Amino acid sequence: MSHSVWVANGKGGVGKSVLMMVLSYVYEQYGVPLRLIDVDDKAKLAEFMGEQRVLSLRIGASAEDLRLNPSLAYSYWDRLANEILDQDTGVDLGANMDRHILAWAEKSDLGGLMTEYDTGMDFYVPVTADPLALSSGLEVLTAVERIFPASRRILVLNKMLGDFAAYGDTPEFKRVLQLRDRGLHVVEMDQCVSEAWTDFERLKLPPARVVDMGAKDVAAHTGLGVLAARRAIGDYAAWLKKMQLSLEPLVATLKPLPAEAAE
Repeated sequence: MSHSVWVANGKGGVGKSVLMMVLSYVYEQYGVPLRLIDVDDKAKLAEFMGEQRVLSLRIGASAEDLRLNPSLAYSYWDRLANEILDQDTGVDLGANMDRHILAWAEKSDLGGLMTEYDTGMDFYVPVTADPLALSSGLEVLTAVERIFPASRRILVLNKMLGDFAAYGDTPEFKRVLQLRDRGLHVVEMDQCVSEAWTDFERLKLPPARVVDMGAKDVAAHTGLGVLAARRAIGDYAAWLKKMQLSLEPLVATLKPLPAEAAE
C-alpha cells in the first residue's frame, strides 16, 4: 500500500511549496518518506530540495497549447499515476495547474485506480486571508471531493498575510463549515517569525536543513550576529514543531512514530 500527499491551489503565493517541504519533513519523521514530485515549469520545489530528490514533471505542453487542448498533456501526466501507485509520494501542483491535473485525473478515473491499488491520499489546500485565495481553494476542495472521494481533504489556513478572524461570517467560511460536516479537516499554519526567514528562503534552504544548521553557519550565510542567528534557528524550529503537532493527528494514523523521533 502506498500513500500520496498532494498540495494544490490555483492561486499563487499561498505557500504551497513551503507547505510541501514542511509535510515532507513531518511525514518523514513519522516513517513515511515521500518521493517528491512537482508539476510546475518553475520547479520551485526542486530548487529547495535538490533535483535528485524531486521529479519535475513540468506541464508537458506550452500553456497556450494546454489552454486550447488540455488533453495534449494527458498521456504525459500518466507517469504521475505510475509514480503514486508504486511508492509514497508528495505532489506539489504549481499555480494554475490544479484544473489541468484534476481534469486529467477525473477523465482517467485516477481516484478509482488508486482505490483499486489500495493507494491512500491526503490532499492539502493552503489558503491565505484573501478572498481570491479562499475561493480558489474551495473550488479545488470541491473538485477533489468529487474526483477522489476516498481522500482525506485538509484546508490549511496560512496566516502569512494575517489571521482569518474577519472572514468568519463570509460565504466562503460558511462553505468551509459545510465541507467540515462532510469530513474536511482544517489546520492552521502560523507565520514564522524567525529573523532569518527571508534569508532561508533566499538561500533555498528546506526545513530539515535549517534545523540542522548551527548558529555560526547561519551567521556566516545571512550576515546576522551569532546571537541573532541562534534566535533565528530557535524560532524556526519552534514554528516547525508547532506545524508537526498540528499535523500529527493526520500523519500519525499512517504509521507509528519511530521511538527515536518520539523522544
